[in-house]
Amino acid sequence: MNLESALEKNGGKGPGFHFVRHALSVVILLHHASILTVGGEIAPLVTKGDAVATLDRLFQGGDSAFLRQSIIELLRPFLFSLVGSFFVLSGFLVAGSAFRTRNVRQFLTFRILRIVPALSSEVMLSAFVLGPLVTSYALGAYFGDPLFLRYFGNIFGFVSYELPGVFRTNPVADLVNVNLWTLPPEFYCYAIMTAMMLTGVVYRTKEFLWLFLAVTASIVLSVALGWFGLSTRQDTTRFSSWLIVYLFVVGVAMWVYARHIPLNRWTFLICGGVYYVLMLAKANDALAGLALAYCIIYVGMTPFPLFDRLLKVDLSYGIYLYGYPITQALVFFLLPHMESLGAYPRKAIIMSSALLLTSIFAWASWTWIEKPALSLKRFVGGARRKPAEMENIATPAE
Repeated sequence: MNLESALEKNGGKGPGFHFVRHALSVVILLHHASILTVGGEIAPLVTKGDAVATLDRLFQGGDSAFLRQSIIELLRPFLFSLVGSFFVLSGFLVAGSAFRTRNVRQFLTFRILRIVPALSSEVMLSAFVLGPLVTSYALGAYFGDPLFLRYFGNIFGFVSYELPGVFRTNPVADLVNVNLWTLPPEFYCYAIMTAMMLTGVVYRTKEFLWLFLAVTASIVLSVALGWFGLSTRQDTTRFSSWLIVYLFVVGVAMWVYARHIPLNRWTFLICGGVYYVLMLAKANDALAGLALAYCIIYVGMTPFPLFDRLLKVDLSYGIYLYGYPITQALVFFLLPHMESLGAYPRKAIIMSSALLLTSIFAWASWTWIEKPALSLKRFVGGARRKPAEMENIATPAE
């Protein structure tokens, strides 16, 4: 079965996308909760982010610190895959939306309705409710500080992570919502998609194929040969912004050429192995991204009926939006009362509390903000009813 026939069989839906979105959001939340509880490493090992060097030091007689670091390095490719997978899914679903509407105004309006209402609510709640509760500043100084006004730029893609005097004493200090780092690349993705719609190149499959192959070859060669000094990794857990934008385009290509993409378990396993080995060896992250794209779409086309029966609403965007500030707030209020506990009990309490509280906020966001905003699509001229799966964009910035 190829990807196109699988979509047709499922009424134009990816039966596993609902599960994948939530799984990615929850893992990101729990990973951040673990870090925010104890803080970053004060003196990270010199081999951090380099699996080959870490394992080499371990085999040469490294101590328990290198054993722990080796385990972390073996898991690191999975951390990189989280946001990258979101952008692949986004490209795939956005392409479907573009092909159905074939109207730039509708396309952009739909994206605004999906992103802006929930994002605006999170920004305002952080600035007007959370900030005053935890700031070390007097309220007059808090509201008069330039950082306060700057924080509202997040709604328009001008990312700011700090509010005046907020979370100054947390293990990871000052940061309110690092998850907003994906907003600029998300907007770049929409700009690229808009350009491809206006020129019509995305609808002309032969032209798009040549363009995609040319871009892919240029990126893969540039990364392999070190041209232009391109860095594929922003840090030790995240791809660079330009690479996740490229992964969005890969997702678009997988929609456009769905009839030529086989869905095969062995191909999935091979691509998964290729991604993992390339990431561990730091050989070529662009090639690794192509392998990751196939894997995440394959999983997205796999049904998870039990999960779908248990959770019928989309909490993924809300979990991603609210997870970081809620976790920071829990750390701020609870950590001073857990000084007698070890690191692992503290992590367990913060992680479980963050998941529960964030899920409640995500449900409220979906029920009172996201769903009503999406219902406005019917008032957009020429809009047609579409499969529910394709109405929801997959990226974490949403």
